[in-house]
Amino acid sequence: MSSFKNAAQAQRRTHRERSQPAHRKKFGLLEKHKDYIVRAKDFNKKKTIIKQLKNIADDKNPDEYYHGMIKSKLVNGKHKSAKDNSLSMEALKLFKTQDANYLNLKLQAEKRKVEKLKSVLHNIHQEKVNSHTIFVDSDSEVDSFSPELYEKGPNPIRYPPEVHRKLNKLKKQQYSLLQLRQQRIESLNEAANKINLQRVIAASKGSVKKSVDEETGSVTYKWKKQRAR
Repeated sequence: MSSFKNAAQAQRRTHRERSQPAHRKKFGLLEKHKDYIVRAKDFNKKKTIIKQLKNIADDKNPDEYYHGMIKSKLVNGKHKSAKDNSLSMEALKLFKTQDANYLNLKLQAEKRKVEKLKSVLHNIHQEKVNSHTIFVDSDSEVDSFSPELYEKGPNPIRYPPEVHRKLNKLKKQQYSLLQLRQQRIESLNEAANKINLQRVIAASKGSVKKSVDEETGSVTYKWKKQRAR
């Protein structure tokens, strides 16, 4: 049955779409029905929008007033609102305070993590000294007691080389993590100090003088001398 259908389709005539006549080649490709549908839909959509805008304009109250009317202007035929995004000094101080509090919170969290890592890792600053109290039954055992023999103890456990490699790798990772956290603490300290300095300068109300060293590029701030009350 499928072979009969294929044979019947092969004998059908292929209908070709009519092309643009030769004397109308200057107008481009000939518009087909599907092209007309797209163009008609776009035209009717624009026509509906224009009608709605006309109705809105007809029903508008001439005495209507909005604050946006005086805060907007036409730029290339489009309305642009001229918003004032500047913040007051009180808002800036509040933001600086919130930033400083957030940085201090993150700084304390990083310090706790560093202390936890230091408690886990050994040989960071100095070796840990262990103390062990040993009890004996009589005074004679005290005289014959040898700390060297006791500390030597049984033969230590020997791990295979693979375990040693894994332990060394893990130890290096922990030390690198510790170094990264210490660098993060330094950067957070610098950011917190900078924000605190900005807050102090903003609160001084122009009584501070800024000087820049041309050779090193370092910035120095000097405040006016005031009598302490």
